[in-house]
Amino acid sequence: MASTNPPPIPKTRIGGVPGLDRGRTVFSTERFGAGETVAIVDNPLLALPDDANMRTTCNYCLYVSGTIEFEGDVEAGPRTCKACTGCKAAVYCNAECQRQHWKLVHKAECKMFKRIRERTGKDWVPTPAFGSGGTLESNAEGFKTDEELWKDFELQATGAVVYAGLLQRDETLKQAMEVLCKMQTNAFNRFDADTGQAGIYLHPSLSMVNHSCVPNAYITFEKRKAFLKAERDIEPGDEILISYIDHTAPRRARQESLRLYHFQCNCIRCKDDLNVYEVIQACGVSPGVKWLNSATFQPDVASLVPAYIERSKKVPKSMIEEIHWKCMELTVMGQGDPIDLARAKWKLCKPLIDAQLWAIDPLPATILNLATMWAANRTTLAKALPLHCFLAVESWPFKYPESFAPFRVKTLMTIAKLLSAAGDLTYSGDLARYCDHEGVTGVLATVDIVSLTEVILRLVRQNGVIGGVASWDVMFGTKEMLRDIGDLQDRDEKEAAMVKHWAENLQDPVSKAFWENVVLKPIKQLASFAVDIIEAELGDNKSLARK
Repeated sequence: MASTNPPPIPKTRIGGVPGLDRGRTVFSTERFGAGETVAIVDNPLLALPDDANMRTTCNYCLYVSGTIEFEGDVEAGPRTCKACTGCKAAVYCNAECQRQHWKLVHKAECKMFKRIRERTGKDWVPTPAFGSGGTLESNAEGFKTDEELWKDFELQATGAVVYAGLLQRDETLKQAMEVLCKMQTNAFNRFDADTGQAGIYLHPSLSMVNHSCVPNAYITFEKRKAFLKAERDIEPGDEILISYIDHTAPRRARQESLRLYHFQCNCIRCKDDLNVYEVIQACGVSPGVKWLNSATFQPDVASLVPAYIERSKKVPKSMIEEIHWKCMELTVMGQGDPIDLARAKWKLCKPLIDAQLWAIDPLPATILNLATMWAANRTTLAKALPLHCFLAVESWPFKYPESFAPFRVKTLMTIAKLLSAAGDLTYSGDLARYCDHEGVTGVLATVDIVSLTEVILRLVRQNGVIGGVASWDVMFGTKEMLRDIGDLQDRDEKEAAMVKHWAENLQDPVSKAFWENVVLKPIKQLASFAVDIIEAELGDNKSLARK
């Protein structure tokens, strides 16, 4: 994506020619197993929070005010970010961050931000006012072909120029437009739905990693660091490919999301219009992913996909596209009772439900939205638990075959929290007040909830370390919950010893029996109730028990 080659990412080489075929390309020079870190980048050209969080996020390290951090097992924080005494626009969590940011960029911008504050009365500066984009490729000519988008860019550029107190000359506006195009083309969005944090991350070398809807790598962020991770096994000479979008969405939705990047994806997923099951059959599951999946709720998805592919023939892909867009329209409208909205989406998804295509969008998203809504309320959390178990068994393993995928890790953490809460209700005798599903109450009354929760927390830690970074909020949560379990005074020592034995000897026959009976059996039992629970709430109360 850059007009001149920046230094390559460590353990990679740069190939290709800008403007031709796939443009710049990044190739691996070493082998990386699934889940391994290809590179850590910590010197971005731009790393900023979004406007909504500008006043509560350190403008250098991106620490969020009030959050607790861990260095290993040592808890640090919380801290409060304080504003620069000069401009009052930039904020920092400590003096060292302020010194580093001053040397990096703030020395050149502080006086300008002060003038902006004095003129406008605002104590923050909109994100587009930062940064220049350097020598990155802008794709300006491509953006000009979209008249509506180009007019929007012109409006943003004019606003930024006026806000910065610059003269509205043609050349100044042109430069501002160029910066916007470069940022749109090259920057990563650091959005995290769990924390609500978002922002811009721009690094010239990372921006040259090309897109594929069948990626072999992905990027996660921790403050000013970006982690390039192997999603599946990568061999020396392989091109490193990430997905710029939700690559599991239907093809038309993917094409629309890629419109701003001005290229047409020709990966096998797009060329042959493959659904999530067909991608697994066509591309396989790499050995590294198979090995890591051995301790999951679906250890061998490849053996299961033929049956799903046969069932998927009952639902034309044109119909799936139509269902997807109608659900998107309902989401955009987003008004009225959330249950009514969920009911409308569930009704639209009926062809997918009847064919039991639980991993094809928008069905998983519909179930997730309902599960998330129920999980937030003590009176409905017992209904949310089977839905999250269902997603962990029937949806996410096929959408994201690697066990360390962030979606799968976060779902495991949610299940652990719901099990803990449901356990409290069970022990207090209040579960029956909030859950009238005999199957759910029966499983929760007989299962070893503490051991099940501990095993799932261990899986969260194992896969979270592989797939993300140690500072994930979910990783902090596992520390606290495992500590609480360890502090239980009345727990059977044999149960605790069995969990430890399983963790240290996964392939041992005793461990396998423990996994099947204490972990997998109750999770699949709870998952088996999900569709009936949803249908009772949203449908016509007619059972849709899975065949």
